[in-house]
Amino acid sequence: MNTEFNRHSRDLISDTLEFNVKQYNCNALLSESDWIFENETGDFTNNYGKQCFNEIKKAGYKWLNDWSFAGRSNGWFVLLVDCDPEKLRQSTINRLERIVEKFERNYDKRISEYYGY
Repeated sequence: MNTEFNRHSRDLISDTLEFNVKQYNCNALLSESDWIFENETGDFTNNYGKQCFNEIKKAGYKWLNDWSFAGRSNGWFVLLVDCDPEKLRQSTINRLERIVEKFERNYDKRISEYYGY
């Protein structure tokens, strides 16, 4: 998984740890009207991102402040952190990547279920 530090921090006014979660084929899974609705509202995607963040918070990292999506089409899952992300141990980054990857792997299935396909 591609993980970067502070890629979009200028837009978010925080240090960030960011995960590339672009979903290129998502629109092929939904009807045109459902895709337009999801693209405009982020109804499923925002709820699913919050679920991912809640699972990450269970790991007990006190330096996690919040989460967001960033990028032109919200292709980056962003953790807003109260630390220098470049000083995080690689084992911590690996643990966070595993959680985000689990959610990313299940995204297509879960969005299809959410919209009743």
